[in-house]
Amino acid sequence: MPLHRHRPHDGSDRPPHLRLQHSFWGLSGLPWRGEEWSVPEKFRRVKEAGFEAVEGWLTPDNEATVAAALQDAGLRLALGHHPHTLDDAKACVRQALRLGADYVFAQPADAFMPPEDAAALVRDARAVAADHGVVYLIETHRNTVTETLPQTLELLRRVPDCAFVADLSHYFVVGEFYGWEQERLPQRFAPILERAVAAHGRISNGEQVQVDIGDGSGPLAKANVALWANAMRAFLKEARPGDYFPFTPELGPPAYAITHPDGSGEISDRWEQSLVMAELARRAWSQASEPVT
Repeated sequence: MPLHRHRPHDGSDRPPHLRLQHSFWGLSGLPWRGEEWSVPEKFRRVKEAGFEAVEGWLTPDNEATVAAALQDAGLRLALGHHPHTLDDAKACVRQALRLGADYVFAQPADAFMPPEDAAALVRDARAVAADHGVVYLIETHRNTVTETLPQTLELLRRVPDCAFVADLSHYFVVGEFYGWEQERLPQRFAPILERAVAAHGRISNGEQVQVDIGDGSGPLAKANVALWANAMRAFLKEARPGDYFPFTPELGPPAYAITHPDGSGEISDRWEQSLVMAELARRAWSQASEPVT
């Protein structure tokens, strides 16, 4: 199946564009100080900050409430799940159709699933989604069939047109990468970046999966921007009118977020950091859109 069939599409004739969206999970426990915002308040702030959608995993207990709050805020939905069986994937596709989600992203199974079974699950889940007109993407993630680069390359050998949500932070921490030039990360990540049609914005320093990057001007942020730009550049080569590249700052609460030793809370303001991530995504998109000289 051509890769363009797996790109999120808004049904318009707009030129291919970047779509910023926020993680529902990443809104947990916000703000940094004080009483947690209500769901409508979270979505209001997301909308006012320039995000167009929220991505998240919804349950039967909260899906109606969350969907209504998204509609009230004028935000779209991207739906995630963690399938271990084809029946899991079928259930998520039904949920996506019920809620009008724009696409589904999956974290399949675990790191111990045999390669042939992993490929079959991915292949069959995508076929079910395609039969219902649902775009189905695979997120690169720890403790799934894409835990390591070698595992992911084996998946690609078996499913060459796999389309990814690239969350590179997981590879950084599993591979103990630091963003150094001698690590050759653009080359190592190239097979994934060439098939990435969306990305998650979280930055690892090779030891912790999620670190505060300040204003985003440091070398680690720059290294990630360059990698995201490579993915966006590959996306733009074959993108069609109406295609968009979703970018989601996905900064999780504890234990992803680092906390003070005395238990007094997180050391970083995740909301402000998500805004820095959004700006880095805009920077990456600008780099990707520049003519090649």
